Amino acid sequence: MRKCLGFLISVSLLSTSIVSMPSTVAAVKTTLITCTDLNSQKTIALKSNEERCKPLYATAIWRLQQSDTSAYSGAGYANLRTCTSKRIEFNYQQIKSKCAKHQKTNDFWRITKTTSTPTITTVTARGHERATFTLDAANQNSDAPIAYYLVSNLKTGEINKVLPDNFGDLTVSNLSPLTSYTFQISAVSVDGTSNSSPATQVITTGTAPVENVAPVAVPVAAPAFTLSSSSETRTVNTAATGFTINSTGGAIASFAINATPAGMSFNATTGALTGTPTTVAGATSYTVTATNASGSTTRVFVFTVADVIYTVGQRGPGGGIVFYVSPNYFTSAGSTCNTMCKYLEVAPATWQSGGVTVAEDTTMQWSSNSSVPTGQDTTTAGSESLFDGEKFNWKIGQGFYNTSVMKVSGATSAAQAAVLAYAGASSAGQWFIPSMNELNELCKYARGQATGVLTTKCNNTGTLKTGTANDLRGFKNAYWSSSESSGPTGVWYQDFSGGTPGYQLANNRIDGSSIYIRPIRAF
Repeated sequence: MRKCLGFLISVSLLSTSIVSMPSTVAAVKTTLITCTDLNSQKTIALKSNEERCKPLYATAIWRLQQSDTSAYSGAGYANLRTCTSKRIEFNYQQIKSKCAKHQKTNDFWRITKTTSTPTITTVTARGHERATFTLDAANQNSDAPIAYYLVSNLKTGEINKVLPDNFGDLTVSNLSPLTSYTFQISAVSVDGTSNSSPATQVITTGTAPVENVAPVAVPVAAPAFTLSSSSETRTVNTAATGFTINSTGGAIASFAINATPAGMSFNATTGALTGTPTTVAGATSYTVTATNASGSTTRVFVFTVADVIYTVGQRGPGGGIVFYVSPNYFTSAGSTCNTMCKYLEVAPATWQSGGVTVAEDTTMQWSSNSSVPTGQDTTTAGSESLFDGEKFNWKIGQGFYNTSVMKVSGATSAAQAAVLAYAGASSAGQWFIPSMNELNELCKYARGQATGVLTTKCNNTGTLKTGTANDLRGFKNAYWSSSESSGPTGVWYQDFSGGTPGYQLANNRIDGSSIYIRPIRAF
């Protein structure tokens, strides 16, 4: 069924059309069909509702206004006036803006509606010179049917006026063999021209038949295929199942895909998508194209790569133990996860000794310079910090940057150097000294308290994991954070023995006699 659009027809029509009326008809018809030549804008009225407009003429269907109150006028409506004789022996009908005294005035109305943009569901190359389009049926204006479609060839710039066939499909011809094309389509009615559709997928025409004295081989049927599965969800770093190809048309010469998920590969001969996805990604559509000498066709595969879900106490990917799980992604600028961080893991107690189970954390000097600030942002962070009104460099995710600037003006930082040495030896890498908020969560984990709520301070409940039975334990009394205070001489630390959230050490960051260090990592 043909779909249709339209534009507003003014009541002040300058041209006049006369339509003969049968002498036996005295009453004005309750509906009126007009045809408009969109080139000249000349409008005529049909004699009966059984007639049809010429091809490429725009049809409009009008209803008789039942009173002189203009109930159907203004925005969203078009109006039309016809003039007929008051005498039955004169059976004419004129389209005019004003009728004479000896004439009867008949006002008609119809609905105007913004012309809808066509939706192209499929585009297929047909042989070597044609392309066929299937359009999705849309809610159009029945008072202003579509007169024709404008099919724009984006490769050549050519625009064709096309009428649908009996199945509602559109076809353009005179294309070149073995050539790739894209198109846009707009709809035209008496109410105007719609916006152009999005560009179609690329299609490629087939080889033109060669005429010679030898028998001509039967052309290969156009390719067609289905996928064994149209979608898949797989956890990152887990091998994907992918899909298999089931050819239902002509033999397929080659396959192509518009993109390939990270860590996976696509076989242009078999059409297989295989491998292990290495990057988390939401539902993404991948277009698989099959091509042979007669054209091309496509199918869509939706692939989702889900993140691995960790819980507190599990072994992390860096070899440590997960102690904090964020409800949302947080940013650890410069680290591996960058803006997509979800977890914090703490290095095992054996981090300095290459796996020796009796290893313990050691005290370290924070910096050998007690008078120059590191360059951290120590402005007030408000509710972004554990304690309202404290510092920006306390935030979850800030420890990586804080650690990177702990060495200032040539002054060494023993704590920084030790962590960087461990990061270099670790296959996961990127370990750092925690910020105060990160250290507070580690304190809660070390004392067996629930982590995850940043406004909850570590306290003296629970039992501090101080043993050396395995690498999950071995915590000491006090640990450095990487968060510098507002002055150039102070650094924050956390008391794990009593759970005290933190103190400012004036002039004591060069003291390494009593404060320990334990690296963490974001992922």
